[in-house]
Amino acid sequence: MQHADGFVALLFAAIFAAVFYCLWRAKRGHVPFIRRIAGVAALDEAIERATELGRPVVFGMGNGDLRAIETHASLSVLAYLARLAARLRTPFTALIRSPDVYPVAEEVMRQAYTAEGVPDQFRPKEQVLYLSTDSVIYAMGAARLIEESKAGCAVFFGAFDFTSLLMAEPGARMGVLQIAGDPSLFQIPFFVCTCDHTIIGEEYFAAGAYLSRDPATRATLLSQDIIKGIFAGLIILGTLVAQLHTPLAEWLVKLLTKYK
Repeated sequence: MQHADGFVALLFAAIFAAVFYCLWRAKRGHVPFIRRIAGVAALDEAIERATELGRPVVFGMGNGDLRAIETHASLSVLAYLARLAARLRTPFTALIRSPDVYPVAEEVMRQAYTAEGVPDQFRPKEQVLYLSTDSVIYAMGAARLIEESKAGCAVFFGAFDFTSLLMAEPGARMGVLQIAGDPSLFQIPFFVCTCDHTIIGEEYFAAGAYLSRDPATRATLLSQDIIKGIFAGLIILGTLVAQLHTPLAEWLVKLLTKYK
């Protein structure tokens, strides 16, 4: 096992410094700007369209539990959509797959309706539905609910698997406005075929941070970009130095290639 040396310690110090600096600025009121993604902008349009049609909104979460960071981003989107649906008096249903996410999702929706001043309109037994931990059963249940309720829009936000196409196909056939977000690039092609808007890869976490309005969440997103810049700079530096043939360049190349 290779233990950390001075270079790795310096790299970790730079990473921690970037994170703490962004958090410190966020607490002082300097909230980072996040560019509005097209798929995120379409969320408001989807709820408003369902309201105009007088049809319900269906929100499907992924297969992650509370330990997964994807689940927390999904809960941020759920809170935003639930508040918008409560404000417009639009029927809203969240479909849960993981048992430990169920009580958290219920509380998130309860707080959303309370924040909009309509706590009495929240019906947890009808609006927060636990389907199954089995991916096929969950996808079939979501597809059936979308089809039978004649949903005005459907939003799939979370980590999904091969059943994503099975879940979104009925809505696409019926002309339902559908928006999907998944951090896994392997599932995006299935959503691209069946959804009107897709939130791809790392845009998934940016969407959760954007909608949460939490300064700390936005700060950590900015720190991730800074860390990527640090590693990109090391790659560029290593590539340029590798073209030189000096003792210092050879030493630096050996240092960087030791951690490949």
